[in-house]
Amino acid sequence: MQTPLEPADRPFLEGLLGEPLDHIAHDAPRLRQALDVARQQKRHEADLDWRRNALFLALFVFLYTALGASLTLDLTPQASTHRSLAWALEAVPVLIAFSGLFVSLLYLFSNRSSARRLHSWEQSIRVLEKYSGENLSLQIHGMGSRTTHYSQSAIHIALALFICITWVVMYNFFTFTTSGVIGSVISLFITTMLYVIMDIQLLKSGHSVAIDEPLVPAEPDKAPAAQPDDRRD
Repeated sequence: MQTPLEPADRPFLEGLLGEPLDHIAHDAPRLRQALDVARQQKRHEADLDWRRNALFLALFVFLYTALGASLTLDLTPQASTHRSLAWALEAVPVLIAFSGLFVSLLYLFSNRSSARRLHSWEQSIRVLEKYSGENLSLQIHGMGSRTTHYSQSAIHIALALFICITWVVMYNFFTFTTSGVIGSVISLFITTMLYVIMDIQLLKSGHSVAIDEPLVPAEPDKAPAAQPDDRRD
């Protein structure tokens, strides 16, 4: 059975199959194979997402514990303590809070990237199922109450954003307690620049993977064919 392609799906299927198409058969083996690969890859991405989240959350628990320990321990310098060491002891909570801020930004960007990849695989599965005679994902997606149809990726991003905001607040608070208003203003500037620089660098690293056109080696210059000598002695 041949199914005409919709204009929105044509670029994806033509790029996948590598040929111009007007119609596609439901029993096309390459279409079935691509659908199986997309389903497996989606499950793999979801599994990696949970592992990545567990790793980040364990790291945050460690940072929260270290920050709490630095606040409860007696870090007050003694009379014989050198001034530079006293400043270093006072800066311990600030350094831990800055580390938490940096890791929380990485966690936020990681969840955004994971959500984009999962959305791409879900879209590809829906397109492939549409032209292979299956509508399982579309039917499952439409079941249930619309009011509780939350996105798991959006929940992860909201959690990452909440953790990031808590570290921003703690970093600016500890900077204010140690350096005053000027230090708090500087910490806000550092927080903003850190977010912008990380965003730009991560986008550049994502766009650097490009498919270059194959280089065709230049053909060597051919020597001109020898012309027959018509001159006679």
